[in-house]
Amino acid sequence: MTLRRTLTALALGVMALTLFMGCVESGPPPPLVVMETPPPEPLPPLYFVNTSSLALREGPTTAAPQIGTLLFNDEVEILDTSAGWARVFDVRRDMTGWASMRYLQAVPADRPRSVPKRRAPAPKEPAKPAPTPKAM
Repeated sequence: MTLRRTLTALALGVMALTLFMGCVESGPPPPLVVMETPPPEPLPPLYFVNTSSLALREGPTTAAPQIGTLLFNDEVEILDTSAGWARVFDVRRDMTGWASMRYLQAVPADRPRSVPKRRAPAPKEPAKPAPTPKAM
């Protein structure tokens, strides 16, 4: 008989709790947490070469050694400027150097940016087998 009373009391308790929970108003929903992502960093200004060829140099002077040549319509990103010279990143050749700003022209904003070509990784040399130990 005690077991029956215990089960009945338990059932009544569950029913009362269910009834009570149905009558309780829930509060306002928890506030939404909006994770703000920082805006992406702006891309460097994009320019193109407006002459048939343009020397790419180690420094911002004609006395600096030439390390490459930019061709007409090559796209470059300007990284820095100094007295009429620009330190540029050659998008096509993946190369950085200095060029005269006189021969660079800004790319219009509505012109799509080119995608730089990535160099294929150099093939790995096959591993040489370890020398066999000599028996004594």
